[in-house]
Amino acid sequence: MQRMEAEPGKSSIFSHKILTRASLIIAGVLIGGVLMKWYDSTEGEANIIAAAFGQPLPSGPWGELYSTPFTIAAPEELLPVRKFEENGTTWVIPNSHYGDVTRLLETTGMPSNLKAELMAPEVLMQTPAGMEIRPAAKTLLALPAEPRRKLYQALLHYPENRGQITFIHKDTLGDRFGGAHNGEHTLMLFKQLCCEHGDYLVFSGLSVVLAQLQTYEEKRDFMRGLTSQRTLTLRVRIRPEADAAALANYWGRGIKATDVRTIFESIAATPSGGTLGIINVLPPLPSSQMFFYPKPDNPLNGSAPVRDCHWTSFNFFKDVADPQMSDPAYFMQKLKEDYIPAPGDPRYGDIAFFSKPGGGVVHSAVYLADDIYYTKNGATFTYPWMLETLTDLLKQYSFQVEPGEKLVVNYFRRKTL
Repeated sequence: MQRMEAEPGKSSIFSHKILTRASLIIAGVLIGGVLMKWYDSTEGEANIIAAAFGQPLPSGPWGELYSTPFTIAAPEELLPVRKFEENGTTWVIPNSHYGDVTRLLETTGMPSNLKAELMAPEVLMQTPAGMEIRPAAKTLLALPAEPRRKLYQALLHYPENRGQITFIHKDTLGDRFGGAHNGEHTLMLFKQLCCEHGDYLVFSGLSVVLAQLQTYEEKRDFMRGLTSQRTLTLRVRIRPEADAAALANYWGRGIKATDVRTIFESIAATPSGGTLGIINVLPPLPSSQMFFYPKPDNPLNGSAPVRDCHWTSFNFFKDVADPQMSDPAYFMQKLKEDYIPAPGDPRYGDIAFFSKPGGGVVHSAVYLADDIYYTKNGATFTYPWMLETLTDLLKQYSFQVEPGEKLVVNYFRRKTL
């Protein structure tokens, strides 16, 4: 029998293919392993950076920034629990009379029985400044959702009521009230006095909640929860041989730029560079107030200034605060004399005005970098000086515009900057 012979070179070609495929598989495994190690190392480095510096923000003339969100609350010694419970809820309609309040309540769609309760002689009172509404607890708790929303919205047209109305981000409810004494009952009471606005709950009626809580610990915990604010830290990373002059040109406005440049140059001169909290390069007044809740002023020193958002914005670069900066007529005159509309993109130190489409400023804040602002969101002790994003500011203050409308943000810059 004739033996079958293999075709010349066929087995060697087959073997070569096998070796080639094996080599590719091995190479792929090796490359994959290297890539995984690289991925793990970069992911690990990113986690280390996030833990050390915070979350990176988009770069810009402000340098390499990192932010870390956190929550703060007013210290217990600043909480006048008994005073707030005794004072009750008071809403003010300035420069108005009985008929003005009647028309206001009609626009809210308030049920006739609750409208009558709000206009009872012991509730609605004429004062030299206008009309005051001091609603009873049962009336406040009974307000339907839509009339409540429209009423709160109307009341916020007047700065006098901003201390009576609080905005709470829905995502923070568990952190604020979940760990409190009898937290579930407290949260139920709180929600009864709220209306909804996007990501926020809008609350009024602090005295009602305090009166229905049984112990001082419950009342204290509720007030601490109510004063809690979501904010963030901001740090700039200075790498070795960083352009300290460029950083100082951005962050040194309004104070001695040479001092700021010296700080950046000193950090950049170190072998590994470093980070610097923005609080360290802010002017003296905002750096001393950052993340603090305002303490009561001594009445023996005269009437206390209203330290609201406008007072905060216009005093940003001042060594000594001008107490009149919360007076609308006064700060608007200063705006005309000392500021110009900011051309181009906003930069550090510009004042941002949040206005209704048809006019009327509802808030102001100081632009720092990226979408971060220095702000105080109310005149009362319940609001600290802090940092907040543009997104959160717009969500909160859009409560004061009509559905379908958007706030307009305009920037103004000091002529001397």
